Parts: sequence; C-alpha cells; structure tokens
Amino acid sequence: MGCRRWVPPALLGILILVCSTLTPPPDAARANFGIHGGYSMDSHACAGCHRAHTAASGIMWTDITGGQQRSLLLGTETHLCQYCMSCHGSAAAGAATNVYDGIYEASGHGTLGATLNGGAFGVEVVGGNHHNCDDGPATPFGGEGEVVMTCCSCHDVHGSSNYRLLKDVVNGVEVGGYEQTAPGVYEPDPFVISNESGYPEEGWLLHDAGAAQITVYDPDYTTPRYAKAPGEDPTRGISAWCSACHSEYHRADLESSTTYDAGDGFGEVMRYRHRLNVPLSDYLGARPLRLVALSLPLAKDYGEWTPEASLDDWMDCLTCHRAHGSDAEMSGFADVADATDPEPDSDEGTVPPGTKNAFLRLDDRGVCEECHNK
Repeated sequence: MGCRRWVPPALLGILILVCSTLTPPPDAARANFGIHGGYSMDSHACAGCHRAHTAASGIMWTDITGGQQRSLLLGTETHLCQYCMSCHGSAAAGAATNVYDGIYEASGHGTLGATLNGGAFGVEVVGGNHHNCDDGPATPFGGEGEVVMTCCSCHDVHGSSNYRLLKDVVNGVEVGGYEQTAPGVYEPDPFVISNESGYPEEGWLLHDAGAAQITVYDPDYTTPRYAKAPGEDPTRGISAWCSACHSEYHRADLESSTTYDAGDGFGEVMRYRHRLNVPLSDYLGARPLRLVALSLPLAKDYGEWTPEASLDDWMDCLTCHRAHGSDAEMSGFADVADATDPEPDSDEGTVPPGTKNAFLRLDDRGVCEECHNK
C-alpha cells in the first residue's frame, strides 16, 4: 500500500487528537517541533504511537552501535515512513507540512500553498526524491552496495541537537550531539542551526523537563533562512552533515579531489568538485559573481538573516539542492545518457552519475548561471 493515501485506521483518531492537542498555535512557545519532543512528565503523547508491552508493529530502529531494536509502534504496519505520512502525507490532517507533495498547507510559519524548503517526496516521475517510502527498492550508495532510505535515515523523530530534527549520528558518523561540560551537565553541540526567528544558536537541549519550551521559536517552512555552521569551525554546517553519506563531496582532508569511479563511464579517475562551506568572496574569477536578485538560498551568519545576497554569505549543499526532492526539469546537455558521448536529450534524467534532476532547485543548469552569469 503506497504512502500517498495511507492512514492506519487504528491511529487516525489518536494521531489527529494528539497532533491537535500538542501542536502549539502560531504565537505559542515551541519546543523541538512540538509533537516530536519537549514532553512534560504528564505527557500522554507517547501513547499516540507506542505500546510498551503489546506493540503489534515489527518496525525496527537502529541504535548508536548499529544494533536493531524494536520501535514498539502501535498498529501492524511494516514501513516506517507510513507512520510519518499519516501526519505529513497528502490526505493527512495531522500536520500542515505536507512533505509528500512538498506544500505548506497553513499560514503563520510560511506562505500558504508555497513549496516547502525541502521540496517534495512525491515527484518521482518528473524529478527525483531522496528516499523510498515503501522501504525499497534499495538504491546504490557510494559504490559499496545499496541502502534503503526512509524518513528516519536523516531525521530523529524525537529530536536532536540539530535543525529540523536532523540526526546527530548518520551512517555511523557524528554530525551533532551533546557535550558534557560538568558532571551530569550536557550542552547541545549541533552541526546545523537556523536563522529562523527565535531559533537557539546553541541548538536544542533534550530531556530537560521541557526547558526547550522557554524558547519562542517561529519556524519558516517556505522561506529558506539557513545559517552558517555554528561557531568558527568551517568543517561543520549542513554540507558536513550531508557528507556523512556523500563522503566524497566535502572532505577537508582531501580538499577538492579524490580518485573513484562515479559511474559515469570514465572509470576510476581523479574527480574534482565545486567547493562547499565557503563564502562567495572566495571566488577570484575574472569578473564578479552576479548577486542581484539571486533566488538561490545562501547561508548567513546567525542572527543576520536578510533576503539580500552578499559576498560574505556561504554556499553549501542546500544553496543548489533541495533535500527531499525537486520538480526541476533537465534538458539538452543536462539530460544525457552517456557522459563519455554526450548527446543532448538522450536520457530521462540528468548527467551521469546523477539521477533525474539531482534535486536541483532550478531547471537545467540555472543554479550555475544564476551566480556565474556566463
């Protein structure tokens, strides 16, 4: 059963009740995404999804050692993302963030009907999406086998130190977490933060009797307000977080080149790539970058978000790509079947080794032209 219209009968009433009860109104204090975290000791939210001793679902989760544990979820479903889509899907009433269609279905934390910052999972025909809602089929990963991606490959449903519930450990790599500053005292140590109004620069602190509720947080789901890496460490930020899986794209130890087979027909040769987590001022070309009316989102210093672009802003993965999916269309030389013999419009996708549109924000290679103005 596909996730687009899936609503588990046993959960429908409970989820609608829990979501409507625990999700604060637009002007209320917000924790790490309301229903997903910041619970108090008298919370009833756990029972909306879990049963401690009588769970019927066999869905597993992976602990920090790589071990598989039972999620103890209510219901008999076998695909994790179907639980997510019961609130975040096309026909679901539990959340205004419809991630399947990539649309914000409310107002107050974005523009009604506008595209979500992350894009849409349900654009597999024209574009491409970043996970398989049915937990399959597996997709190639890093030349070392295949991986099945779900919502929880990237997100921790109960929160993390990072922006948008992005996990602190991905693919066995620490990309956030908590630092012990004194006996029994822990502070968030995030890789990814945000310039949204009220977002805590220090990241999210969990399990502190609802202390995160003190922060008045106003997420913006349709206008990207990305922040540079917290602190002065350029090896952090969203690009470093993404590279937990995309390990060849942002490597401080090897700078900009690595030898590997990208699957494009050229075999195992030296690969070179665009720099990431760098300010636009690093560009030293013969003529300046074009920043007037730039539509691509750039990462800015914390607390200094403005819609105007500047040379002090940083370019990272999300400047050019959407994380969930994109409906950008590729044509001409952006749509070839064989990189060794490129014929325009010869494939239903993009230049190998990408798939479909590589989640790009603009059609063809507009993400290049918008800055470089060739």
